[in-house]
Formats: sequence, structure tokens, C-alpha cells
Amino acid sequence: MSKDLKKMLEQKLQQNTQRHALAAQDANFEEGKEHILIPVDKIDPNPYQPRRIFPQQELDQLAQSISELGLLEPILVRKIDDRYQIAAGERRWRAHKQLHKHTIEALVTSISDSDMAVFALAENVDREDLSDYEIGLALKQIENAFPTKKKLAESLGMNREDMYRYYAYDDLPQFIISDLNTNPRLLSRSAASDIKRLLKQCGHLPSFNAYLAEAWALLLENELDQTKIAAFATRKLKGHEEKDSHIQNSRNLIRDGKKVGNIAWTEKHITVKLNAKTLNSEQEQKLKDFLEKLIEGELAEV
Repeated sequence: MSKDLKKMLEQKLQQNTQRHALAAQDANFEEGKEHILIPVDKIDPNPYQPRRIFPQQELDQLAQSISELGLLEPILVRKIDDRYQIAAGERRWRAHKQLHKHTIEALVTSISDSDMAVFALAENVDREDLSDYEIGLALKQIENAFPTKKKLAESLGMNREDMYRYYAYDDLPQFIISDLNTNPRLLSRSAASDIKRLLKQCGHLPSFNAYLAEAWALLLENELDQTKIAAFATRKLKGHEEKDSHIQNSRNLIRDGKKVGNIAWTEKHITVKLNAKTLNSEQEQKLKDFLEKLIEGELAEV
């Protein structure tokens, strides 16, 4: 994540925390805001929540803390019909559910879709286990709350070039997305961007997709680093193309009805292979002299 985005989200989170603290000390709220106890089963997660996985060990620790000390900060929610959506505090809500608590302290306020998305990102931005893939999903959801991606980048204080790397996941094959939904840390935004670029160039080739699947399988087996997936598929494809090119552009060299070698060429190379016993030493020297004069342009045109 860019430093600008990180700074902006940290500021949003700080403002949110300050608002919670003030709300806890003030019994008189401005119109449209309530500080109340809400039934846990009437609350839904933030629809813009970027986190795909909530580590059980962390929830256990948080639940223990809440059990011993109580809830130090109310969660932030907005009301939708007869239910509530979490803007910030999903881990606290999940811990309450784990403790089989019936209610949770909450600050109810009006909040836009774009702010809901920003709050969800802000709550997670400093947590090391939030992956690029999860941030990419969140940015895609936020996009719907802004007229253009340009406005989205401006609102987040984010470099557009870096933001588009998060969007690279949109163009990846479904077999990769399925695994990322289970383990979102498998692929960084830079590696995803490299794969997307190659898919645009070579995705129409069945062999490339096969090599990409092979590389992904090696990644899952911890035999290939995610930063080398694109290079692996490119290298395999290049070898495949060169092999095909040699087959299509080659000619056998025949003497007395027997193959004694061949000449093959691609866009980059011309290769001549002869059986070592085909020429005697004098003939070998004549061949070398001929090639040298040919390269130097000294041979007379026929």
C-alpha cells in the first residue's frame, strides 16, 4: 500500500477512535447519533470488509480481554431498516459472539457507503496479515461509491499507478482467484500485475495458460516463489516456441542417401549441425574459411 494511502487511513482511524472516546464520555449526542446496546444477532458485517480471514488465535485473545476488562471501545454501526451494519469493530463483534454475549455497546450514526469502505480499510491497514488481495477487493467495492477511479485515487490520496496494481487481480484466471479466496496472501499485487501483463500478451495461447497453471501448482507446493511465476511461464513458453520453430524451419543434410546433419533457423538463430565424421580436416577448414568470408561479405555475388 502506498504511504499516502496508509497515512490517510491512519488519520481516518484516529478520527474514528477519538469520536468513540468522546461518545463514551458524553451522554448527550447530537441528533442522528445514538450510544446504545444492540442485540448481537441484529448486526451484520461491513459489506466492504476487506479481510477474508479472521485468525482464531487473535479472536481468542480479544475475547479473553473483553471477558476480563469489558469492551473498551463501542463498535461503530449504521442502521439499515431493522438491522445494523458494522462500520468499524467487526473483530470486537465476533469476539462478543464467541463469548455468547447477547448485546454489544455501539455508536449508531449515519455514514455513507464510501466512508463505510474507508473505515473498513482503516481498521485493517496497520495489521500485517491484511493482504494485497484483500485490499484489492476493498478498493473494487469502494469504486462503486465514487464516480471514477481517478476520483477514487484522489479521495484516498493514492498514486493511480499503484492503485491499478491492486486491480490486477480482476484479470487473473478463476483457479488462482479460488485459491486466493482461501489463502489471500499467496500473491502480491506486483506479482499479480506481472501475470496480468503476460496474460494480455500471451493469454490467447493455450500453451501459456497451461504453463501458468503449472507454475501456480508449484507455488502451492512451495517449490516456486510467487515473484517468479510470470518468469517461469515466459521461459516455458519461449522454449516451446523455439522448439516449434525448429521443427517448422529445418532441413536435413543428406550424403549418399544418409542424413549427416541438419540446418535449422529461427528469427534469432541459424544452426548447422554435422556428424563429426562427415568432413575431413581439409574440408572443415574450407567450411570455416567459407563462413568467415560470408560473414565478412567478401564472397562475390552469384
